[in-house]
Amino acid sequence: MVSRPKNADLNLNATVPVGLPAVVRATPNANRHMRAAIYCRRSREEHQIESLGVQTEGAGLFIKSKGWRLNLKFIEGEDGSDTSRAEFKKRPKLIAMLNAAVDRAFDVLVVRDETRLGGDMIRTTMLLQEIIDAGCRIFYYSTSEEVILNDATSRFLVAARNFSSELEREKVASRTHENLISKARRGLVTGGRCYGYANVPIMSGNIRVGVNYSIDPNQAEVIREIFRKYADGDGLRTIVHDLNARGIPSPRAGKRGTGTWSPSAMCDMLKNERYLGKVIWNRENEGVYRGGTKLREDRPEAEWVTVDRPELRIIDDELWQSVQSRFGAKKKMGRRTSTGPVPRYLLSGFSRCAVCGGPMQVINGKQGKDTIKVYSCAYHRERGTCEVTTRRPVEAVDDVVIEWIDKKLLNEQVVVASLDEIRRRLKHRAEQPSDVPELEKRATKLKAEVRRLGEALLSTDQPLATVTAMLAERESQLRDVLARIAVHQAAPMALDLETRRLEKEARARMADLRGMLQRNRQEGRKVLEKLLTGPLLFTPIQTPQGPRFQISGEANVGNMLGISIEGVPNEIRTRVTALKGPCPGPG
Repeated sequence: MVSRPKNADLNLNATVPVGLPAVVRATPNANRHMRAAIYCRRSREEHQIESLGVQTEGAGLFIKSKGWRLNLKFIEGEDGSDTSRAEFKKRPKLIAMLNAAVDRAFDVLVVRDETRLGGDMIRTTMLLQEIIDAGCRIFYYSTSEEVILNDATSRFLVAARNFSSELEREKVASRTHENLISKARRGLVTGGRCYGYANVPIMSGNIRVGVNYSIDPNQAEVIREIFRKYADGDGLRTIVHDLNARGIPSPRAGKRGTGTWSPSAMCDMLKNERYLGKVIWNRENEGVYRGGTKLREDRPEAEWVTVDRPELRIIDDELWQSVQSRFGAKKKMGRRTSTGPVPRYLLSGFSRCAVCGGPMQVINGKQGKDTIKVYSCAYHRERGTCEVTTRRPVEAVDDVVIEWIDKKLLNEQVVVASLDEIRRRLKHRAEQPSDVPELEKRATKLKAEVRRLGEALLSTDQPLATVTAMLAERESQLRDVLARIAVHQAAPMALDLETRRLEKEARARMADLRGMLQRNRQEGRKVLEKLLTGPLLFTPIQTPQGPRFQISGEANVGNMLGISIEGVPNEIRTRVTALKGPCPGPG
């Protein structure tokens, strides 16, 4: 564990009170030259616009009372969105805060409590440990407590507090699901809007007790028009172009929406049984979190809640069957009925049109008499809302991007700069005050426990599963402690050898990445997923050779080195070094 830096010299109580899980209270004699950072997050359970303002004000007052200097603010949800405490990957401000902690951009992090950082017992504890290991301190302003993780007891108490937070999150999710089932069984709105209907509040005095569906006459007529045209043989793109050209308002899609119709959304509408007067809920489980992020899983049909509401019917049975028959014919012909094919090309999913922001897609084009694959703006082709008509061969564009990666990123200068950063962190780690005496005491205690547990196993004829498990756990802890002692006692020469080993690994990995991009485009996509920090933007330009795309973007090689050392970000982080650069080039 990285010890606390020398400049963080708060006078702390010598003991941890039983009632304060893994935290201690700071005394008024705090160092008044500390750089402080604030992290705030609006919870989905709160639904309060003022929540972020309350947190920011509370943290600011706490920092002011200590005489610290507010250096950075990381406010999750400034755009009005809320984030579940179980989400760790899709939280840009959390990632930015972790990067800043590793870069030592602040000395103290102030949050309201542990629920602001996360509601997953294991991941939140690891997150706290990682920030502290980077040399930063963490305070909960609601209780004026500092998080301490310097021994097994303190870590257990932090884990226990995070366990309580995770348990409460599960209880909230269970109560919410139960409430939604009750509404769904009555055919009421369970969240969101459906095109063709208006949401009408159900009031009991001044209290809203539910929301009901009501047919919107104007939108219902658009629905009927779409069904009739598709049944008559018009394609999805033809219908979409017509609606967009006429300026017909599209379905609301929140922050994801562009204000225009799309073939994929229309495809879903043509399969929506609500237009037959049938309300179906619980098809998907949207509350599943794995790997630190939210996933969707299909539920068995037996768990669906289906309610017939004939007064909500917009489409008659004959028109519905005609549309579904056409979908069935396409399926038999092997044609996809959606516009979301599985990515097969290097830049699919990573590139956007710089003019309209739509995705670039691969379609068939002509080169003389030959049919080739080309990159084209999807919104121009699918929606008719973009004027970019430029198309360029897939191979030519891919070669430009690969050449840029090879020359600008996978080169000697980048490797050397990355290794210099690693060497700096190794040196910083070596200069930290040693906690070897504490670790040696821990090792002695673990050795004694291992010896006693071994004697317990020998004193019985039958192996005890519990004792065996405890023995394995103690041995694992002992190995970890001994390894940390060895690291702390390493000589400068050992650190130099470690750096050389890391350099060898980095160079080998870079060489392998270069070859992978050339020989296997599917594996190359995995490389780009880690390498790019944002989408590649395709800007149409005119050149002496004709219309071309100017491709620009940013990439970062930090997490491509595959190096794991104490103090280097784990999988939660997206950046290790500050090596960024534009990706220019006509293709």
